[in-house]
Amino acid sequence: MKAHAQPVTLDELMAYVDGQLDAERRQQVEALIASDPLVAERVAGMRAQRQALHAHYDPVLTEPIPLRLLASQRQTGSSLSRMASIAASVLIGLALGSAGTWQYLTRTPGMPANMALGRGEIDLPRFVHQAAVAHTAYVPDVRRPVEIYSAQEQQLVAWLSKRLGRQLKVPDLASTGFRLVGGRLLPGEVNKPAAQFMYENPAGQRITLYLRSLAQPTPETAFHFAEQDGIATFYWVDLDWGYALSGDLPRATLLNVANSVYQQLGG
Repeated sequence: MKAHAQPVTLDELMAYVDGQLDAERRQQVEALIASDPLVAERVAGMRAQRQALHAHYDPVLTEPIPLRLLASQRQTGSSLSRMASIAASVLIGLALGSAGTWQYLTRTPGMPANMALGRGEIDLPRFVHQAAVAHTAYVPDVRRPVEIYSAQEQQLVAWLSKRLGRQLKVPDLASTGFRLVGGRLLPGEVNKPAAQFMYENPAGQRITLYLRSLAQPTPETAFHFAEQDGIATFYWVDLDWGYALSGDLPRATLLNVANSVYQQLGG
């Protein structure tokens, strides 16, 4: 990261995503995002996690209070205020949990969570780290795991192909026991958005295929394996495109699926 008179902290990036910065500091952060791909990546991940949390918990805010709870508290006259306090505490807890989770997922090993962002060394390629963050954010989502479902597969492929500037193909993984759930557009690098396709097997296990254009082409095509927090990922590069298949599956099982993907995409 370039030197700045006043380093931008993780807390400030989260405040920026939440729209809580003043105008002057917001402009400084936006300038940093535009000039530093690593910061842009982290902000994109924060936005993805924020979206996932809203998808999970926003419906709870509009649920009516059960009649049995209202009936049991009629004698006090202050039940609604107490329930509002409890709801506020829950939301604060979710916000703190979101911040803590994001700091854990994005910091480099040994880096304090409140340390100003530095470029440092990352033990995995950036696109693999992005794939793992996106997998963690969307796989647990019950209500909205994808933007476009498999019933509109042609629309999904056309839309993502246009946004990524490349004719995409969705691998058919029925032979491995997984069916397509759908997909979504994700932020990647500046001017290099990413796509995520999600699959599910009859047992409810989900895997995701993440792909995007890379900054530099490479002749490297070999499979590589990584595992973080129980999420296994096989990843490979085809010239200037990176692919990452992630899932909470045994290594041999995921490798079998990765081979199928690789062959179908022209590997």
